[in-house]
Amino acid sequence: MRLSEVGERAILDYLIPRLSFAGGHLRPGDDGVDYLPRGRVVVTGDMLVGSTDVPPGAPMESVGWKAVTASLSDLAATGARPVLVFVEMGLPPEMELDELKRIWSGIEMARDRYSVMVAGGDTNSCRDPVLAVFALGEAERPVPRGGSRPGDLIGVTGTFGRAAAGLHSILTRDLDQSWEPLRRSFLWPVARIEAGAVAARYATAMIDSSDGLARSLYDMSRNSGLGYLIERLPVDDEVTRYALTHGLDPERLVLGGGEEYELIITFDPSSERQLREELASVGCELIVIGRVVEGRGVWRVQDGAVVQVPELGWSHFGR
Repeated sequence: MRLSEVGERAILDYLIPRLSFAGGHLRPGDDGVDYLPRGRVVVTGDMLVGSTDVPPGAPMESVGWKAVTASLSDLAATGARPVLVFVEMGLPPEMELDELKRIWSGIEMARDRYSVMVAGGDTNSCRDPVLAVFALGEAERPVPRGGSRPGDLIGVTGTFGRAAAGLHSILTRDLDQSWEPLRRSFLWPVARIEAGAVAARYATAMIDSSDGLARSLYDMSRNSGLGYLIERLPVDDEVTRYALTHGLDPERLVLGGGEEYELIITFDPSSERQLREELASVGCELIVIGRVVEGRGVWRVQDGAVVQVPELGWSHFGR
């Protein structure tokens, strides 16, 4: 049955009982949510649009999962722990009710995975499916993008290129089972919540890598006025194998693929051992890929020479 046949009231009657109660005076179905924060409140938002963010054949559950994960990943990049999210949905009238239920199932999967409350939202009619998720979290010391200092090390919480390779597999319909872990990296990314909270104790700056490694470092450079020198690319072995099989450049997948949701952290070299140990305690690695230098821009060491890195990565408006 299509949403146009069901009507908005029936949709709300399905969604409202599935919302979380934040513990204040207002309850699901009221015009707002109130809760008593325990620290500094950090607010983020992220939007997922069907025509640009969802490849053909993607499970509807992964759409809901990814919409929540994207917003929570921004919280993680500040060192905040999530408390609640609001989900705003623009839905085509011709969408099947079952599709909406599957999207919401993905949202609930993310809710359970990240121990976050889905406290409210809005619905509207829209030609293209749109999910905008606003997240509230709390942090003792929120970490900015622009706090790097010359001499800081640059670390990341995992290898890069898996999501880009997975998307290529989906778009080219190369559904070989050996590439399934790569496809899952794109469809079911994980926000580094625990790693962000740990890293916040040592980080001078932090950002998530959803727009790609190169573009994210350029964003840090714009905010700090400093340069970022990559001395080691965090290439995933499986990505290298996929790239060689399909005639792709693995370094381009690593630098410009995006959709990774890893954290990029800058920190004082004296903190490396402790940061590495504490990240390991929450099941996360620390890969040191370079250092912060004077000057603006992003460079890498290649064949013994320092070369500028092009600003590869995702941009919604083409530049």
